Amino acid sequence: VEDGVLCTFGSNRHQQLGQELASSSSADPLATPAPAIFQAEDGHRPAVLQVAFGAYHSAAITEGGALWTWGWGGSFWSGAGALGQGSTETRRIPTLVERFVEYGEEVRQVACGSQHTLALTDQGRLYATGRGKYGRLGRGAYGEVNDELDFEEIEYFDSSNDSVLNPSEAATIVKVDAGSNFSAAVSAQGELWVWGRNDYGQLGAGVEHMAASGSAARYPRMIRALALEGHRIVDFACGERHVVALTSGGAIYEWGNRRWLDPHPVSLPSRYSEGLQNLVKVAAGDRVSFALTSDGKLYSWGDKASGCLAHGPSAPENL
Repeated sequence: VEDGVLCTFGSNRHQQLGQELASSSSADPLATPAPAIFQAEDGHRPAVLQVAFGAYHSAAITEGGALWTWGWGGSFWSGAGALGQGSTETRRIPTLVERFVEYGEEVRQVACGSQHTLALTDQGRLYATGRGKYGRLGRGAYGEVNDELDFEEIEYFDSSNDSVLNPSEAATIVKVDAGSNFSAAVSAQGELWVWGRNDYGQLGAGVEHMAASGSAARYPRMIRALALEGHRIVDFACGERHVVALTSGGAIYEWGNRRWLDPHPVSLPSRYSEGLQNLVKVAAGDRVSFALTSDGKLYSWGDKASGCLAHGPSAPENL
């Protein structure tokens, strides 16, 4: 995004680029970035503030907190897409999600999984749409049922108070993110909830939950181990099948990818005597994680095969 204009490139197999292209074949990707088309009914082209990308769809927030989605809309065999437009129709260009306009709510953050989307509004309400399998929508869905074609509120945080750090206060969600088939949210109090599939230990629930066939959480589940130790989460990110979290004390914890099944501290090799200091942000992708410091240093670790470590060909297979 530059000066409020979103430029996209790559495969447009599922219409996820948001452009009116002559060819949408996955074998003929767009190599040169070009603007995605955002246009209101009155012809106004709003500035793009934030974007998120899923496996088959994309989403963006424009000025005024308007949410737009585009890409694959779903099918009878594969279930609902994640556009929240009320149907399984594929959208070639960004389309305004009317529901939030009707509710009079502005969207502050959006996150995309492979086949679901989360939206956090200015009123602190959290909504989800898309495929309901494994409970990734946080509304108690089982099996293939309970797909949502519209954005529906996740009411768990209004009706439950399982806080450890602030048991007298209702949770105020301030950030959301999504992995391939799971979701996560952190509160202003610094507590983290996860829900959805747990086949790679991405919910941080430990060995006993991995043993169950089809392991999943259909409602938000707090990572209690960190809260019980007094850790407050100030940032987190979901990879495809793992989570990385940053605490107020500057510690990093990670779990998932069938490597760590509950929160595990991340540290630098002993040759870095100063360790990880002054961390401000974390990010995650497919089998790879990142941490950014206040002075602009970027650290990466994970699977060399991801192609995202940027440590050169001599890097170990797992860093």
